[in-house]
Amino acid sequence: MAKQILLLDNVHKSIKNKEIVKGITFSINEGEVLGFLGPNGAGKSTTLRMIVGLSSPTSGKILIDGYSITKDYIKAMSKVGCIIEGPDMYNYLSGLENLKMLASMNKNVTNEDITRAIELVGMQNRINEKVSTYSLGMKQRLGLAQALIHKPKLLILDEPTNGLDPSGINEFRHIIKDLAKKENIAVLVSSHLISEVELMCDTVAIIKSGTLLKYASVSELISDKEVSFVLSDNSKGIKILKDKWNINSSLIDNKIIAKVDVSKIEKINSSFIEEGIAIKFVSINQKNLEDLFLSLTESNSIVS
Repeated sequence: MAKQILLLDNVHKSIKNKEIVKGITFSINEGEVLGFLGPNGAGKSTTLRMIVGLSSPTSGKILIDGYSITKDYIKAMSKVGCIIEGPDMYNYLSGLENLKMLASMNKNVTNEDITRAIELVGMQNRINEKVSTYSLGMKQRLGLAQALIHKPKLLILDEPTNGLDPSGINEFRHIIKDLAKKENIAVLVSSHLISEVELMCDTVAIIKSGTLLKYASVSELISDKEVSFVLSDNSKGIKILKDKWNINSSLIDNKIIAKVDVSKIEKINSSFIEEGIAIKFVSINQKNLEDLFLSLTESNSIVS
């Protein structure tokens, strides 16, 4: 059974008598990538600041590899590597010199650890060149190596693909997925690129106005199937769906729209035919994560 690396348990945060985070609970296991999503003002940044100890929760607990972020801060943070608001580095030094300078601040980091981090992010051929010659994608890789040199259990990435071109995003995604699976690292990714979260992450936590709206595996969240039926008698079809199958539906543009267990569609169609209804059209539409995110978070104002 995979070990739990990060736990947020009923975490609240109030600032100036205003509750910003309202009882958030989720966890990440080793080898798992979790996407942390929410509209602007949802409480994502406040939550990340609490996880890395820059702000204390008003109530609730945050544990990293079993250590409390409030009671055992040093041990908890020794398990964390993060890139928040872009990695810091010296452009006039080489990538290797940047890593060695950072390593000098941690007596537990060895030259072998530096070499390992360079290999994990695939920078062996460019590590001796000055950072000023790096593309944004290479700088992101170096930032990732910086976060990995002390062998963290938890990797926190805030908007890690900002500014990258499609090729760079694709490369970064594969690096993160490989790190999680091969190195057994728990990864928390906060991003506005919902399509990337869907491709990169195993689970997702969606918050709005400081409240956790959804927390589940990506595959589970996008498994709902929306089915469109066009029948010779739509009104009668809607009644059959409700009375025989306990399925609520709506009529939109002369199509019956309903959420249906796909394994039952054949039997549902048969029930229409038995009642003398001709089936003109059936279509299955699978929602993606972006559809779900928007349906959960859209309101009169996206900023909360």
